[in-house]
Amino acid sequence: MSQESRESSFAASQATSTTCPQCGAQAVRGRARPGRSIRYRNLGALPLPADVAVPTCVRCRFEYIDPETRARLEPLLHEEYRRILQQRVRQSIDALMRHTSQRKLELLLGLSQGYLSRLRSGAGHPSPELVSHLALLAQDPAKRLAELERYWSEPAAPPPAER
Repeated sequence: MSQESRESSFAASQATSTTCPQCGAQAVRGRARPGRSIRYRNLGALPLPADVAVPTCVRCRFEYIDPETRARLEPLLHEEYRRILQQRVRQSIDALMRHTSQRKLELLLGLSQGYLSRLRSGAGHPSPELVSHLALLAQDPAKRLAELERYWSEPAAPPPAER
């Protein structure tokens, strides 16, 4: 379905008022405005595009994302989410590079050679898990990198004996 047909089907479905889940008024309409955000995956506040209509009660101003709106927003949200992950991974890598080399960090994290360079240049798509790990390391790079080096230099513990 094209973007235009999605928007026209949304407009047609919103032409008749629906009931507000917050106040019960028959006054819900699609409303677009800047400055909104939505929880998306592990991000607490992903910015919504200003031109996207979201079901909003004209009486109490309650905004909610119904399944139809969620499906319509999914591609936009996904792209914005990936852009934010790339931005955050770049910031964390930059902070960590003041304390170690990219190659040494790749070895510590078990990443392939050049992967951090690709992420830093925007050529790859980092996982939320990797972004989270790098962000934690970047909070106190000297201390956390030393902890990580110490952890990986310890001998592996033998498996527990069976009884």
